[in-house]
Amino acid sequence: MRTTYLFSFLLLASFLFSACNNYKSEYEQLLDENAAIQQKLNAMSEEDRLIRGEYSETIETLNAIEDTLRAIETRDKEIQKLSQSKEMSGDISQRQTIIARLQALKDANEKSNGQARQMQARLNSFRIENEQLRKMISQAETKVMAKEKELEEAQGVIDGLRTALSKMESQLLESEGNLAEAYEELKTKNEDLESTNRQLTTTIEELNRKNVFIDEQAKGYVACGSKKTLRRKGILSRFSMKLTKQYQSAVRANSSSINYFESNQIECGTEGEIIAVLPARPESSYTINGNRLEVNNAEEFWKTDKIVVIVKK
Repeated sequence: MRTTYLFSFLLLASFLFSACNNYKSEYEQLLDENAAIQQKLNAMSEEDRLIRGEYSETIETLNAIEDTLRAIETRDKEIQKLSQSKEMSGDISQRQTIIARLQALKDANEKSNGQARQMQARLNSFRIENEQLRKMISQAETKVMAKEKELEEAQGVIDGLRTALSKMESQLLESEGNLAEAYEELKTKNEDLESTNRQLTTTIEELNRKNVFIDEQAKGYVACGSKKTLRRKGILSRFSMKLTKQYQSAVRANSSSINYFESNQIECGTEGEIIAVLPARPESSYTINGNRLEVNNAEEFWKTDKIVVIVKK
């Protein structure tokens, strides 16, 4: 009986041991399969993340390209406006300023277009399967290529304007050369004319001085009056019939001048006779007739003094 129990126990233990071994093997296999599935899921998740990232970056890049193309379009309009500006018909300085601005705008567009090309190249490197996105990428590439052509045309316009400006500058330099030559010739003539004018002015001044001298030499100054009157004017001394030391300036200040070449008679009022002629002159050079003095010999009479003081009663 005990033997039967022992055998039954051993048989059960053997079965349980075998069952445990089989379960362990299946469990390890399940762990391996689960690890493989998890690895595949991780890979798929990473790929999905990358694809989603590329999609997002594609949209952002497309928007950036559109912004860049709009900026280029704005500058294109300004280029067209400037190239047709009325100031392009202005002077060289105005044209140079406009052409410099045109070149700056064109260079900015070229830089922006280069950036657009770089972004387009990046788009082309993405693995985009969405048909709509691929169409948008293709359209963006077409726009970028069109802008490249427009940039070439804009550079052609600017180069044409530069050529026209260079031609104008050459013509202006030639004109300036002719003007400079004409100016130098005119300057020389003006200098000659100024020299002639200076000489003429000098000659006129000399003639005026000579005329003044001649007029002055032909002037005689006459003071006529009683002894009392002449003494009051500081011409005749108080206690004699002699002239004062300052009689010449006194006579000039109190009488008018005469041109002794034009007149040989000197009137001395209407009353009173002439009693003396000072300074003394040769008696043969003049004659006294009442209140009038007649000059017989002007040279002898005026040689003594250009001032005559006639004393009356």
